Amino acid sequence: MDEKEIFIRPWFWEDIQSSEKKYVHIIMIATKPDIIKQAPLYLELKSRWELVILIHTWQHYDYNLSSWVLLEFGMSVDVNLNIFWPIHKKYSLIIERLWNFLVELASYKKIPVPYVHWDTLTATTADKAAFLNKFAVVHVEAWIRTYTPNKHFFKSLFINYESGNFDFDKYREELMDFSIYELGSIEPYPEQFDTRWIEASTGYFAAPVELYKHTLISEWFPRENIEVVWNTVADAIKISKTKIWESKAFEIYSNMKWKPFIFITIHRRENCEVKERFLSIFNAIKKLVEDWIYVCFLGLYASEFAIDNYWLRDEIEELKENYKDNFAYWPALAHHSEVIDMISKAWAVVTDSWSMQEEANIVWVPCITIRFWSDRTETILAWTNIIAPPVNSLLIIDIIKWSINNEKMRGKNIYWENVSKKIVDWVLEKLKRNWKLFRFDHERLELEQFFNWKV
Repeated sequence: MDEKEIFIRPWFWEDIQSSEKKYVHIIMIATKPDIIKQAPLYLELKSRWELVILIHTWQHYDYNLSSWVLLEFGMSVDVNLNIFWPIHKKYSLIIERLWNFLVELASYKKIPVPYVHWDTLTATTADKAAFLNKFAVVHVEAWIRTYTPNKHFFKSLFINYESGNFDFDKYREELMDFSIYELGSIEPYPEQFDTRWIEASTGYFAAPVELYKHTLISEWFPRENIEVVWNTVADAIKISKTKIWESKAFEIYSNMKWKPFIFITIHRRENCEVKERFLSIFNAIKKLVEDWIYVCFLGLYASEFAIDNYWLRDEIEELKENYKDNFAYWPALAHHSEVIDMISKAWAVVTDSWSMQEEANIVWVPCITIRFWSDRTETILAWTNIIAPPVNSLLIIDIIKWSINNEKMRGKNIYWENVSKKIVDWVLEKLKRNWKLFRFDHERLELEQFFNWKV
């Protein structure tokens, strides 16, 4: 595909022109988690015979990260914006290309209703293209912010650990004390910037839990546009569970089959681009393998980069050779059903991925988040997730070993089901009453009846 061109499927404009629908529901996707979490919305809208457009920005273009998941959920891309590196170019291209597309779409007398997901680069640029055309977006997983334990908490943690006074139960209790958390972190980078930048152009906030509804209200966003709907990943997992019988995950990771393994993914920029953090994580993983813990470690782009950048490739290969029975290292699984197959059979998930924190919760598996915080704070407070800060390898190891198959961290699904139905119900009802999500103040305050320009 020419990098200067966007792709629009054949007969697309003819289909738009022939449709009698007034509204065009635009599902924006870009990354693998986007596809997984937007899929239930796409399918729900399709099942109601709404006019739906699937737009892929092409942020994740690799088959393992995109195309296989699209096929898995039966999604067909209508428009590919064909963005490309570097990152500043991606930001500008999405705004420019989507803006132009929306202008052309409006010429067909259609009203776009874009759905953007959480904190991605695509979400925070697609909403700008929409807003500049006077269209508000539906923000799926709205207002997820990083709540970070404060400096005093971490200093006490490391001082106590190094002096031999670390207590797991006390650590758990302190993490569940909401008063230790503060806002303002720029991590995950740049996603925390992205998600904060979206809210002002949002017409409907689909909040995953009560915590984020309260924080949206505290930032003075209108209550009538906020609803707690839980998380669409629950709907996606329900779909994927029906396809687990097709999974080839344990053919790829054959030495993990029927074993009490831990499932590990590391990919955050701040973990992989800061040498000290990555070495703390990597050496913890290495020691777990050497202690004959069963470890399944997925090689993602960012962790692969870090392994090569910090000259760790030989160590990975030695682990694969010397610990064939209890260590597996392979690229990302292509299908969501395979990921769910692996996670649901793991004794614990060790990750810096926000989506895996949710998925582990839903399939009742303990999660250890390798960060200084969790952007799924609700899972920490529900005690299905625990933080292992990437500073001290030995502390990471101890937290993982303590959490493996910990029954106290199982069986508390906080994300429910039928989330997509709730979102679509709200949007369609809102459109029926107000005919659009973007409203100036005279519309929002219902003052049109008082217009009088006669003197």
